[in-house]
Amino acid sequence: MTDAPLDPRSELIVKLGRNPRLAHAVLFGHRHPNTTPDFHNEIIDLWHSDAPKVLIKAFRGAAKSTRAEEAIIIRACLRQFKNCIVLGETYERAVERLRAIKNEFDTNAYLEDLFGNLVGDTWSEGRIVLANGVAIQAFGRGQSLRGSKHLDWRPDLAFGDDIENEESVATPEAIEKCMRWLMSVVMPALDPNALVRINGTPLSPQAVIEQLEAVVTPEGEKDWESRTYPIRSINAETGELQATWPDRFSLAWITAKEAEYARLGLHNNFAQEYLCKAEDMSQKPFTVDLMRVEPMVRTWQAVYAMYDPARTVKSTSASTGIAIWSWLNNRLIVWDAYVGMWKPDEIIADMFRVDDLYRPIVIGVEEDGLHEFILQPLRQEQLRRAYAIPIRPLKAPKGKLDFIRGLQPFFKAKEVTFAKDCPEAVAQFLGFPTGRIDVPNALAYALRLRPGQPIYDGFTVQNITEDLGLVQRQSVYLVVNATTLCTTAALVQVIDGGLHVIDDWVREGDPGQGLGGICKAAGAAASGHKVRVFAGPQHFSQHDTVGLRAAARKIPVDVGQGQAPHIGREEIRLLTRRLTRGFPALRVSTQARWVLNAFAGGYAQEVTKHGVLSEFAVEGPYRTLMEGIESFAALLKSSSIRDDEPVHYATTPDGRRYISSLGNRQSTVQERKIG
Repeated sequence: MTDAPLDPRSELIVKLGRNPRLAHAVLFGHRHPNTTPDFHNEIIDLWHSDAPKVLIKAFRGAAKSTRAEEAIIIRACLRQFKNCIVLGETYERAVERLRAIKNEFDTNAYLEDLFGNLVGDTWSEGRIVLANGVAIQAFGRGQSLRGSKHLDWRPDLAFGDDIENEESVATPEAIEKCMRWLMSVVMPALDPNALVRINGTPLSPQAVIEQLEAVVTPEGEKDWESRTYPIRSINAETGELQATWPDRFSLAWITAKEAEYARLGLHNNFAQEYLCKAEDMSQKPFTVDLMRVEPMVRTWQAVYAMYDPARTVKSTSASTGIAIWSWLNNRLIVWDAYVGMWKPDEIIADMFRVDDLYRPIVIGVEEDGLHEFILQPLRQEQLRRAYAIPIRPLKAPKGKLDFIRGLQPFFKAKEVTFAKDCPEAVAQFLGFPTGRIDVPNALAYALRLRPGQPIYDGFTVQNITEDLGLVQRQSVYLVVNATTLCTTAALVQVIDGGLHVIDDWVREGDPGQGLGGICKAAGAAASGHKVRVFAGPQHFSQHDTVGLRAAARKIPVDVGQGQAPHIGREEIRLLTRRLTRGFPALRVSTQARWVLNAFAGGYAQEVTKHGVLSEFAVEGPYRTLMEGIESFAALLKSSSIRDDEPVHYATTPDGRRYISSLGNRQSTVQERKIG
């Protein structure tokens, strides 16, 4: 005897019952205007599985509730449960979900064609009983479930739809109350073999849905089958961002939405609603009240800048954090802080912009990013522009989050102020530790780049002169110094026994690479004046390893010998305090930005990690430049150079006339004129 063949209608019901994904597509196609994403199929599979307890966390707008309604309807039509309860954060919300289910039974022609008219006699606001005897009921959080039985059947399917809200996670007591209701009221009311499905968005790290996900059985297995679907994720193979439901929420839409939240200082809300990341706001190290804006006019404060460069050359995902600040005693003044979605060449262009606008003492760059992406094109750009910017590579911190948290005591002590509105920076601080943290990381380097003890703490704004020009009929000197890493020079005059610094130059590389260009630029800056060149005594050693004089001979330029820098250092200290004819004896032109930065704090004794001052100044271009000037200033102390000294001439072997070395012949080296 063989089974009778099924009629087409029954055959289709069997087919849909065996293939829930197909059932959702066929019966509810009118509810699916967008292409079905992969995660929807996973949700469908979970709903129709035998797993007793399932948690689904998905971003706002993910249609997780829509899929849940459809699953309940399909299972009800197939009589796969007898009594279902729908739980909401309030009774009204649960009724809304039941109303959507009722509407499908009322209007869905496909359901009626397959299963007949299932609208039963009980069709009230909070409870319906289908024509096939299946009941579906609505309850709100905290509501008693006494009377939830349908005939002799306890609920054998329970659907919790966002049963928590901001109020229910506001305090530990509120969270405990919700958990107690779920575990002491809802779960005991269910049939022992009931299936439980809970949808939700984590509103707190201690929220009920988060606690349930963490429960482990005595066998070490997860008690709840759990899935999390953020609106975007990182592709495991390419490392690039990808949209979870691209047909409805494109990556461009997501990026714009995140930026909108960030501008409002609500990145934590974006993370919560769209990335399924719960945050405890009480644990946020940076809050709105700490973000103080106090407009301030920048004069000649020592400025520092820091770049936290992107680790990719793709502009679509390249986020570089920039911070520019000054320390005024213990106060941290942030002149600007922002984000650049840039490729390496754009980062370099911004570095030169910042250098021109702020004249920073140091532009710090995280070492990995500098060497990987920036160093070579930066060198090429410096050569093209014929001047260097004060780059300093800095090692990335081992623990970036703790590194950034180091700023919190300064914010709490009201010692950090923004001199202008910096919305991108504020948004990232308020979102920390989630989301992008490029700007907070860049500003955290202010704790490392805090200036040490300036060598010349008596230097003030009174020693600065706007575009200090050359004095006619007075000698002009170019004081040079070099290491194997950089070559420096300053154009100076001795006026009324004081020292005027007119211009300066710093070039990357040894003198063989940089001195020729410096001498050419100095000749142009001297505007027809004859220029004498001097260098420190270390360059006249028999065992010289730098090669400054050898490079000078190739130009050709003769170099006079200065004296020990420490002697000149004391002379410059005296000049910073002395007046000549009512003006400071030491005057520095605003054109000489490297010298100004050196006086402002670039030339300083470094504070060691143990909190004590080192014996020597920080290595680098500022020390090299200033030791060259000090070596020349030592000649002033010994009266070897005077502003009214006569000009001495000599003749080269081929008959050319040139300015000779010092009149008192302390130096045996002759100088040729530059220009």
